[in-house]
Amino acid sequence: MPFAKASYSEAHSEARHTQPKLRVITGGRGNPKGELRKSRRIPIKCRVEIKAQDGWEIHYGVTNDLSVDGISFITDYVPRFGQLLEVHVIPPQGSSIKPLRALIQVKRCSQVVAGKEYEIGSSILKIRG
Repeated sequence: MPFAKASYSEAHSEARHTQPKLRVITGGRGNPKGELRKSRRIPIKCRVEIKAQDGWEIHYGVTNDLSVDGISFITDYVPRFGQLLEVHVIPPQGSSIKPLRALIQVKRCSQVVAGKEYEIGSSILKIRG
């Protein structure tokens, strides 16, 4: 089922005295089976170091998948929605792939194992050198 978009509409004479009415607009992005991503995700398991941009503590995790505009990983760290994080993705030993350093923004956080593991979905804002 496509996601609904919502907008507020108000009558001119009632604008100051009543709450705005929510109007549901059907539609969506048109991607099959609820897929909202624009780019292809590549499943990959690599170690990842996570650091909040406004903090100093480093947390660790394992990537689930990677795309040109996003990354998801499993960790014990629970970030806020929209929080900026610095990540360092470490490729497997013996790999010719260079490590990835990026500034990401948290888009979702789902509990995988109660109180122990969380899946973080994020968008990549900037690749660091």
